[in-house]
Amino acid sequence: PSEVAATIAAVREGWPDKRLVMVYQPHRFSRTRDLYEDFVRVLADVDQLLLLDVYGAGEEPIVGADSKSLCRSLRQRGKEPLHVATNAELAGVLAANLQNNDLVLTQGAGNIGQLVKTLAATGMSIEKLKQGEV
Repeated sequence: PSEVAATIAAVREGWPDKRLVMVYQPHRFSRTRDLYEDFVRVLADVDQLLLLDVYGAGEEPIVGADSKSLCRSLRQRGKEPLHVATNAELAGVLAANLQNNDLVLTQGAGNIGQLVKTLAATGMSIEKLKQGEV
């Protein structure tokens, strides 16, 4: 979580007038379990969080160490994270939640890098997302 916190802080410093929308994919169930409270604290610092399922990297799921649990804990802190169950849903969820002048930050494990490339290739404008062109 320290790297995530450092990234958020750098983005806030560089673009203080932007609403920060983060797409995050946790890496490994064991890491999520072991650093759970740290993740909740750090992820609460963004304006809008889209949380993808944990990239297990071969691990079996651990009860309470998943993205839905993280979302519940963040809601207890007054945040409204959005759980995105599948990568295919991401463009639609972004379209429904992005505002002009938002800054989208993606971070995490798994194939999130490929998702970024796909979205970037479209120009990722709000209009294109809403028209289903992604």
